[in-house]
Amino acid sequence: MKKYLLSFAVVMMGAAFLTACSNDDNNSNSGGGGAYLSTSGALIINNGSVSAGIDGSLTFMDLSTNPAGVQQNVYKNANNGQSLGGTPNDVIVHGNKIYIAGCDENTVFVLDKKTFKQVKRISTTDALGTAEGVNPRHLKGYADKVYVTTYGGYVAVVDTTSLTITNKYKVGSAPEGMGLGGDETALYLYVANSDYGNGNGSISIINLSNGSITEFKNEMIHNPQEVAVAGTDIYVLDWGTYDENWNQVNAGVYKISGNTVTKVVPDATGMATYGSAILTFNYPWGAKEPTFSYYDIIYNQLSSIKFVGGNPIQSPAAIAIDPNTGYIFIASRDINPDTGYPSYTTPGFVNIYDPTFYFYGTTSYATGVEPHAITFSYEVKTVNY
Repeated sequence: MKKYLLSFAVVMMGAAFLTACSNDDNNSNSGGGGAYLSTSGALIINNGSVSAGIDGSLTFMDLSTNPAGVQQNVYKNANNGQSLGGTPNDVIVHGNKIYIAGCDENTVFVLDKKTFKQVKRISTTDALGTAEGVNPRHLKGYADKVYVTTYGGYVAVVDTTSLTITNKYKVGSAPEGMGLGGDETALYLYVANSDYGNGNGSISIINLSNGSITEFKNEMIHNPQEVAVAGTDIYVLDWGTYDENWNQVNAGVYKISGNTVTKVVPDATGMATYGSAILTFNYPWGAKEPTFSYYDIIYNQLSSIKFVGGNPIQSPAAIAIDPNTGYIFIASRDINPDTGYPSYTTPGFVNIYDPTFYFYGTTSYATGVEPHAITFSYEVKTVNY
């Protein structure tokens, strides 16, 4: 894909801008001269369906060609038919490896970035304990570490050289996504503690420089899922609570600035960030159709948006922005033509949109059952003058 300046408002680059959902691979352009960064691929982790007996899977989109070449079940095919098991929940590329959080398997799968061959399986329950390491959920890479949340209430620290868990931090109830931020004195890991949707969510703040942990609670934070960091402010995707009819209430994106919490995006169940942009979709259980929004953190402006072209996104399941190109990837479930409802047991698809929200290319791309998370892989290329 060509390099394309993200132009939502126009987005500018700066140290204070959002950092949580940018790619975990080493994507700095250090080439000099004729070197440039190329987005080589996108990886989609698919939950599968435990109730239907469908294991999760990994899809690879080769973005070096147009249209992209799509390979399904790349983990299974590269590893003699081995399975990722039920509900693999997250995937990142960090350094020359791929990391997958295998929720039902209590395992972090580590793969070679190019071949998809398994390098190691890291058991979170063996390393942390049966209760503490259960259900790894989300991943965040930085320097020589990968951080893993578990439903046991911990963040495990994987050393990327030894591929072992070398440390752990006790956080809140049922932690999900993480964001990184810092200043000249310390680096902080912000952890969204969902409390299993019981309404008592919180944000754990880990000072990675000295190991201290504090917990932020507020009556407006109920069920946080994802965190993005912009300077000293953090932005939290919160799924809110449910009424007696299981209607979702108070879901949205909340800004935490000091001790002040403000809802900046009402009605959001999915989020992607890059630069000063927050893109969201809202598709709660029972909704007839999704809505999409764009929020600019600099100007505090919220706009409704429409994605134009391609196979209609009727049941969005994941959204991501490639920070190298500004292109937007949205994964969706298909709609069952017999029932008119989303299908949770058949393969979904991915659409790519340019930074002006128009469909890119000529086709949608197939993925696995219940696509859940999208990340990107990069390589440095050189041009001979």
